[in-house]
Amino acid sequence: MNKTEFTAAEPTLYRVARSMLPCEADCADAAQNAILKAWERLHTLRRPEYFRTWLVRILINECRSMLRRRARFCALEPEGEGPAPERESYDGLYEALSSLDGKYRLPVMLYYFEGFKTAEIAAMLNLPEGTVGTRLRRARELLREKLKGECFA
Repeated sequence: MNKTEFTAAEPTLYRVARSMLPCEADCADAAQNAILKAWERLHTLRRPEYFRTWLVRILINECRSMLRRRARFCALEPEGEGPAPERESYDGLYEALSSLDGKYRLPVMLYYFEGFKTAEIAAMLNLPEGTVGTRLRRARELLREKLKGECFA
C-alpha cells in the first residue's frame, strides 16, 4: 500500500463518517485519524485486496469512539453548523437518509453510495450477512414511506 491509496480513500471515509457523526469537523477528524491509524498498523493487513474494507472498519471504530467520548461531556453550545450546503432537488432524500436510525443509515451509505458488497459490510459492522440484508431492506421500506410523493429530477 502506498500513500496514494490512502489519499484516494479519503472521500469515501468522509462520506461514511458523515453518516455516523453530526458535525462536519468531526467527520474530517475521524477520516484523518482512521488514515493515520491504518498507516501505523498497515503491517496487520493480511490481505491487500481487502484494504478498503479494512480501512472503513477502522473509520467506523474511530467514529464510535468519538461518539462515546462526546456522550461523556455535555454540549456547551447547541449542535448545528448553520445552513446545510445546497443539494439541489435532493433535499428530501438527504433529509430522509439523515432521519434513519444509524443501524439502517450506515449500511445504506456503505452499500448504495460506496459500493461495498453485503459480505464486506457484514465484516465491517461485525454482523451476519443476513442481518445486513435485512437492514438494507428495512431501510428501503422506511425511505419509501418517508419519500412517498416526492419526485427527484
